[in-house]
Amino acid sequence: MKNYTYLLMFMVSINLFSQEKKETVFLLFDSNNKETCIIGESIKHGTIVNKYRKEEGKNHITFYICEEIFVMDKKSKIDTCKIESLKNIKFETLKTLDDKRAKQVHVFKHSVFEKIFIVEKNKKNIIKYPVLWTTDLIQVN
Repeated sequence: MKNYTYLLMFMVSINLFSQEKKETVFLLFDSNNKETCIIGESIKHGTIVNKYRKEEGKNHITFYICEEIFVMDKKSKIDTCKIESLKNIKFETLKTLDDKRAKQVHVFKHSVFEKIFIVEKNKKNIIKYPVLWTTDLIQVN
């Protein structure tokens, strides 16, 4: 019995130490940006849309950045800060997020990072929304 206890403790400690450290990342969401992108199968059969789109549902807010989808449950706590705090935030791009995801063994995009925040600025404040990166969880028809 003593050996089983030691084996169990050994396996738990290996599991804890082998887990990689996940990071918190921030994406700037500029709803005033008029940039467009093509979503769909190809340039010929795709649809031109605004790069940054935001849709509010009854229980959630969905943020679209081109074809990538980020969802926040309205029960989640949002954080509002002064605009000056923008200089303290290191923003990622979709490309850097995708590059970091490609290096991981995780199946789903949302499992790569500890937390993902969409940061939206207005005239006086910035709003940080905690989101899930759900593009690979939603089947697009």
